Amino acid sequence: MSAPLPTFRSRLPWWFVLAGLQFALLAGFVVDWRIPLLLAGTVVAGVFLLDRPAWAVCLLLAARLLSTGTTSFFSIGKMQIGLFEPVLLFTLVALGLRAVFSGQRLWVNFPWRPYHLALLGWNVVGLAWCTRASDGIKDVVGLGVILATSSVIVSFLDRWERITAALWTWIGACVLIGILALAGSALGLDDYASQWQASEGGGRETGLGQQPNWYAMNLGFVVHAAAAWALVQRRAVLRWGLLAATAFIGFSMMTSGSRGGAYSVVIGAGIVALGQPTFRKWVLGLGAFGGVAFALAAFGELGDIGRGLNRIAQNVDVLFARDIRGMNWAACVGMFSETNGLGIGPGGYIDHLQRYSDWLYQSVYRYPHGIFWGQLAHGGVVGVLLYGGLVVAVARMSLQTLRAARGTVAEPLAWAMPASLAGYFAWSFVEFNLDDKPAWEWLALATALHLVLERVKAGELPPLPSWSPRA
Repeated sequence: MSAPLPTFRSRLPWWFVLAGLQFALLAGFVVDWRIPLLLAGTVVAGVFLLDRPAWAVCLLLAARLLSTGTTSFFSIGKMQIGLFEPVLLFTLVALGLRAVFSGQRLWVNFPWRPYHLALLGWNVVGLAWCTRASDGIKDVVGLGVILATSSVIVSFLDRWERITAALWTWIGACVLIGILALAGSALGLDDYASQWQASEGGGRETGLGQQPNWYAMNLGFVVHAAAAWALVQRRAVLRWGLLAATAFIGFSMMTSGSRGGAYSVVIGAGIVALGQPTFRKWVLGLGAFGGVAFALAAFGELGDIGRGLNRIAQNVDVLFARDIRGMNWAACVGMFSETNGLGIGPGGYIDHLQRYSDWLYQSVYRYPHGIFWGQLAHGGVVGVLLYGGLVVAVARMSLQTLRAARGTVAEPLAWAMPASLAGYFAWSFVEFNLDDKPAWEWLALATALHLVLERVKAGELPPLPSWSPRA
């Protein structure tokens, strides 16, 4: 028989814990009576999650999707603190305690971790020559949080059932976001024009106050996976419910008026369609349905929603018309050249930008407009090579996942999840920053699927149910 796992009692005396909690509660009453209630609720929730680590990860993912810049409570320096940050801290503590008391490993190796660690290390080194230490530290902290979150996700989503629970959570959160966004627009409860110049003319849904392109990106990851997950459902109510959720999330995404979001979905759908004739049939069917809904919404009397969809349909050829992206890219190349390929270090892009274009510096468009360009400016040659190595590692991992999933219920997801990442990667050449979320959380979920399938292949986990596209 194997030795029993170490318990909480054997590691820390109960009287010490209880005395500390009682002291904290009494001290809280002196400041504000609501503080001990919050602390007590936190302790109860923490104890509950200690025995249900997958629930904690699902809570973390839902908070990541629902949290936006406009829902921030306060800021610490230049870091905004909103819904996600306290949930992240809470879940990391709960899961960390769970790992200590159960012997669970948190430092799990996965294919792209070395490149992420190298990027983090290069940013730390870059603090030596960055423009402002506060800006540089913010970037370093962002990459550190990504590593911590990814490690927790791949550590505790270590079974097929836990991965599917996380997928259901992601789909449900995106449906909820779409409902809240559309309801807010219909009832006139949201007005973010003052925050996002891109929405001033109307017709671009911002989704709980996000910049429209970021709103589209947050919803876009799960579109292909929701449709793929429907393929393996034997119960008709689940299959058609998932297909309805896919159509709704895709429609909500398109109300942002994001051309890049539309292109990324098409790119991902094309990759999924390469998989099998069954995939192609469903892609064409959903595409036809989406086209009809698109036309009805764009040309019907649907107010701002219709104008947002019209923006995609009628402005396909003006993605670079204002040359805003080109101006930022030229500035990135200039920063790369002037530092002889070393890069300006983490942070400091805005400060350097004024020397290239004062108009751009004074505008709301003052960021690199693309991960590659941001790495070129900040990380130089080393940053670009490390980012390229990470992308190659993810691509190789995706191919291995596909081979391991063949013939099982995981096969549709093994096609769909990398397809979403490929669409995002293509889009990331003209939009986004390296540390933008939930791109990393989606990558971590795909990585968890890869690790589970590798363990199944090695005989460490029971085999997954078989699946045939003709079944």
